[in-house]
Amino acid sequence: MSIEISGLDFRNYLHALYQNRSRQARFQGRTPEDFTAWEPEARARLLDLLGTAHLEISPLDVRTLGEEDRGSYLFRKIAYRTLPGLYVPAYLLLPKNASRPMPAVLCPHGHGWGKDHVMLEEECYHRYPHYLAEAGFCALVPDHISFGERANPDEGYRGCSFEHEALSLLGSSVIGYRMWDIQRALDVLESLPEVDKSRIGCAGLSLGGEMTLYLSACDTRVKAACIAGFLTSFKGTFLKEPHCTCGYIHGMARDFEHADIASLIAPRPLLIQSGSLDPSFLESDARKAYAEILSLYRLLGKEERVCLDIFEGGHEFHVSTALAWFQKWLS
Repeated sequence: MSIEISGLDFRNYLHALYQNRSRQARFQGRTPEDFTAWEPEARARLLDLLGTAHLEISPLDVRTLGEEDRGSYLFRKIAYRTLPGLYVPAYLLLPKNASRPMPAVLCPHGHGWGKDHVMLEEECYHRYPHYLAEAGFCALVPDHISFGERANPDEGYRGCSFEHEALSLLGSSVIGYRMWDIQRALDVLESLPEVDKSRIGCAGLSLGGEMTLYLSACDTRVKAACIAGFLTSFKGTFLKEPHCTCGYIHGMARDFEHADIASLIAPRPLLIQSGSLDPSFLESDARKAYAEILSLYRLLGKEERVCLDIFEGGHEFHVSTALAWFQKWLS
């Protein structure tokens, strides 16, 4: 004889925990003045969760490692220092005939092979930095920690797991360190005489979209953003099925959802891209997040500055709408 019992599925408990405990730091005001009061406190809390307060800015020491003429732009490999003894390799695409100072777009990559992956036409990124450069934007494509030339030689890009767990033990997060790196990438762009520091954007897919979300929320030097294949919800992604461990930031969903983090971008221009066939970051979740974000932009009287691009495609970057977005807001 056996007696069946309920309550064995821990994920049911997680769902209830999310319902009762999540989004504690979200914006709940009703006026633009309420948002102005909420914004600095929420940004400080987000930075605290990312765990970067102990980091100190080092001199950039930008070095040119090589250069090619690719017709309409110069393709330069550079490296720059982000922390003592730590350098980031990157590709810098400099248009040759654009009016100067020119706008620029930082292009953080997603999971895969690092900065080289982003430059392949046939892959999910569709070589979008190339098209930005052809259109007159300076583009900067750095390698994240764990990827490209910075990958763990034994594990390739899956080295994410070790860096995430090691930094968690030390009270920080690999996402926070990656954001620190791309904040220094903004410093690089601002240091270039060819770049107009008042017209810098950021665009990325998947992990690159995640980094665009956090960077744009935390650093107001990003004047326009495009988040592709990421902005949905923790509930519908990281709390629904396993994802790369690097995205599990201690306490983040307790305080913020994707839409809440994106609220810190307002009222700066924000384009959200979602492929209708994306199997992991669903169109339906992107629509829900967009509706929340749109309501805030409407409250601030800037609804034309946020847009949802649902396109027929999978987990990929939609080049044409992103290019048009940056031409509209940065050119």
